[in-house]
Amino acid sequence: MMKLKKIIINCKQTEKRIAVLENEELVQWYSSEGRSSVVGNIYVGRIEDILPKMNAIFVNIGLEKNGFLRFEDTFEGKHLVKDSIDQLRSHFQKGQYILVQVMKDPFDEKGAKLTTNIELTGDYIVYLANGSMVAVSKKIQSEQERNKLYQLGRNTLSKEEGIIFRSSCNDAKENEIIEELERLKEEFISLSIVKQSKVQLVWETNSIWKKVSKEHPFQTIGEIITDSLDQLDQEFRKSVSCKSYTGKENIFDAMKVQEQINRSQHKHVWLKNGSFLVIESTEAMTVIDVNTGKFIGKQNQQISAYETNMLAAVEIARQLMVRDIGGMIVIDFINMSSKKDQDAVRNELINSLKSDRVLTKVFHFTQLGLLEMTRKRTSQSILQATYQPCETCNGLGLVKTPDQIAFELERKLWEMSTSDYEAVLVECSKVVAELVMGVKNEHINRLEKAMLTKILLKVTPGPKPYFDILRFGNENELKALI
Repeated sequence: MMKLKKIIINCKQTEKRIAVLENEELVQWYSSEGRSSVVGNIYVGRIEDILPKMNAIFVNIGLEKNGFLRFEDTFEGKHLVKDSIDQLRSHFQKGQYILVQVMKDPFDEKGAKLTTNIELTGDYIVYLANGSMVAVSKKIQSEQERNKLYQLGRNTLSKEEGIIFRSSCNDAKENEIIEELERLKEEFISLSIVKQSKVQLVWETNSIWKKVSKEHPFQTIGEIITDSLDQLDQEFRKSVSCKSYTGKENIFDAMKVQEQINRSQHKHVWLKNGSFLVIESTEAMTVIDVNTGKFIGKQNQQISAYETNMLAAVEIARQLMVRDIGGMIVIDFINMSSKKDQDAVRNELINSLKSDRVLTKVFHFTQLGLLEMTRKRTSQSILQATYQPCETCNGLGLVKTPDQIAFELERKLWEMSTSDYEAVLVECSKVVAELVMGVKNEHINRLEKAMLTKILLKVTPGPKPYFDILRFGNENELKALI
């Protein structure tokens, strides 16, 4: 029997935070600030542009960028035929208002990915108003139970409707499932009759409370510990046994959650045997490198590699969930010559990903010994949502040396040396000023003589090597600004 999860909730302050633990290890965490995912939200949107040859419709849903709707993701375009372009033109026009749901968050320069095939998620089921299907979660393994749910779906839905029975149906009574189905049907009808004359949000699915209860049904939760019962969502209070934390220390610190969150934000992750992972993400993919580090196996090198890779497979699965990394992922395990060992490590990774709520697909090892996999990306990763690019390094993770900054300043000054001004005022850090001046001011004197311009340096404190050319003008006037 699967061990129930523990939920730690920090809701005393403005930001609400929820951590999900399995066997006291963090597997996922949520924040009400910084992670403004709109996946699942339903909008009345206005069509701004149609590109028939690309089967593409661009829809204004009130966000910074227009959403992107493929004709295949519309009710009308479910079964494409040869004249699909004509179908698109006949069903959709610029300025038309339509009901759409977000499938993927906006990402970089791309707008949100949309669909008109609306889904409403409850505790036990997902209701698809135009789904025309009955599906049962793969986590429900009993053939008898699966057949029972299939029959229930066929008996209660019309041909146009669809339903997905979630894993929580395992512990649900039939009347509870039917009651939820009727409630979701009524909610869809109310959405359908919303006055579609302006762009507006009509269904918000991603409040922190809804998101957690949707991804972690209450039946899978053993206990909830919170620092403020008064602030706790009512659904949580009545569905699961809740304990109150009254200590002075922040609950995330007291429960060792913050420590795990902090570790998940570094690119180095240490394993129990002294080896470590290096996790680095780019726009195109995430690369994970497994290193032996301090670990030296007691037996031969191949056994050491196998043992480390098995540990790494478990930790990689957890890190993907905690960091919410999506897209293409390449893992460079320690080289193993045995095909049997490779298969064992791959299977360990697949098994460790079984509890992942996001769709993953693990491929086989390449000839270079790399393991490729994908994890469905629906929103920004934790790092993308909670950090911004470094203004010093511009996202490189590296900064130029003081020498390079000084050389760059010299080049800029030479570019401006043809001006008629007698002086230039430069603000720069101390280390850059020292390099520009040189030994006994010899270097800056040579520059001034060659450029026929007086160089005035305004030195500012701080470790960052930088410069800023403030202005040109009269020497005495500029000296007054230093």
